[in-house]
Amino acid sequence: MNRVKQVVKLHSRSAKLWVGVPWAILALNFLISFVIALSLSDEESIHTGSLSSIFIYTFVAGTLTLKESFPFAIGFSIRRRDYFFGTILTVLYVNAASAITLTVLSAIEEATNGWNANLHLFKVEFLSDVSFLGMLGINFSLLIHCFFLGFVISSLHRRWGGLAMYLFFGASLVLGTILTYVMTHFNLWVEFGHWIAHYYLDFFWWMIPVSAIYLFIAYGVLRRAAV
Repeated sequence: MNRVKQVVKLHSRSAKLWVGVPWAILALNFLISFVIALSLSDEESIHTGSLSSIFIYTFVAGTLTLKESFPFAIGFSIRRRDYFFGTILTVLYVNAASAITLTVLSAIEEATNGWNANLHLFKVEFLSDVSFLGMLGINFSLLIHCFFLGFVISSLHRRWGGLAMYLFFGASLVLGTILTYVMTHFNLWVEFGHWIAHYYLDFFWWMIPVSAIYLFIAYGVLRRAAV
């Protein structure tokens, strides 16, 4: 357990990577959007996609974390299993804090009618009917999914190098092309759109078991990965 705590402490020294950069980007986006919103008339409102920046960065952080900390941790005789569980613990508490903050900001934005400037940045329009706890769960599941997706891709690179990346992205491209062809050939896009419209909330919840699969793969790969 002490080694796991050491890993958590190791990650906490990279607060800039974990917390500073994504929130600085989001704060800058908010400031720019707020100034633009103030210049508009009272009847106009502004909807931005800036919220996506924190999810995209979380994916990037997942790819960078292993590169930045794994060799350092192993060099200090920390077992790979302890590194793995220490990293998971850090990911959970950092992204839980981010999810709570995003959800609270979303609630404030709704209560103040867009910060009194008709600015809609944190409140996602098609999720406007979701409760506070529901939004908290969605934000958290999406954040950890983005991080662990980046983490498992980085684990494959650590284990097998650039060849794994060529195979992974090549297979993803081929699979995507086949899927797109099948959907187009059998005219399934409309039905797929209706399915998404009815069950989009389930889509978010399924990210949790999918993230668990990412972790299972990453753990198996890192056990034999070179430093």
